[in-house]
Parts: sequence; C-alpha cells; structure tokens
Amino acid sequence: MWRPPWRWGAEGALVGTRFHATPEALLAPETARAIVAGRGEDTERNSVLDIARSSRWPTKYTARTLGHPYLDGWRGREDELAAAPQAQQAYQDAVVRGEIPALPQWASEAIDLINDLPSAADLVGTLAAQAEAALSRAGRR
Repeated sequence: MWRPPWRWGAEGALVGTRFHATPEALLAPETARAIVAGRGEDTERNSVLDIARSSRWPTKYTARTLGHPYLDGWRGREDELAAAPQAQQAYQDAVVRGEIPALPQWASEAIDLINDLPSAADLVGTLAAQAEAALSRAGRR
C-alpha cells in the first residue's frame, strides 16, 4: 500500500534522484525523461557499470540504476568483467561511437513518485511547503 512520504517515518530524505529530474541537473535531457518515465521495479543495484567504467567507487557500495544495454550483457558476471580489460575497452569504444549511454542512469526506487520536470527553484519551494505542512500536521497530533 502506497503511503505519502511524510508517513514513511523518516527523519530525513534522500532527494538526489528527484533533483536529477530538473532542467538544471547536469544530465542529458533523455536521462531526466527516463527518470520521469521509470518505475521502481525498473531500477537495480549493480556494480557492472562501475567496473566497465573503471570507476574508483568502493565495490561494497553498488549503484542503483535504470536499465542499461551493457548491464544486460554482464549482469551476474561481474568477476568475469573485472578480469576482462578487453570488455571494459569495448564499453569505452561503444560509448565513443554513441551506441550506449556514457553514464549510468542513477535512480532510486522512489522514482515512482517523480512525474514532472520542475525547475530546481520550484522543487525546493514544493519540498519546503510539503515539509511545513507535514510538521504542522505532526504538531496537531
């Protein structure tokens, strides 16, 4: 059962994906549109794209991303990919040719709640108003 964010019981919020879906985000516009169109079940935690990109991100912290063509080919074969520099080079070559996106489309499971592309200023105003309303409701209990 879906519950509004103010009923999740959190004392804070992770809103990175929400800010990715704004015109000011330093992302390709198609990535922002993919976030708006995506659903939580379209995301998955993986390290494939970090390995392919030779990222220095700690391996114990996998990224949650939307689907990616390269991910489909290497899912579950991370050790094999890490031991195959030619596969990592193939990834880089495919990026240069424009065959696959240069970056993963990082997105949280909460993308179900994202359905528009407001400006960052408008988003901050909306978040502030929602927080104020939630605090007001909590004070009346």
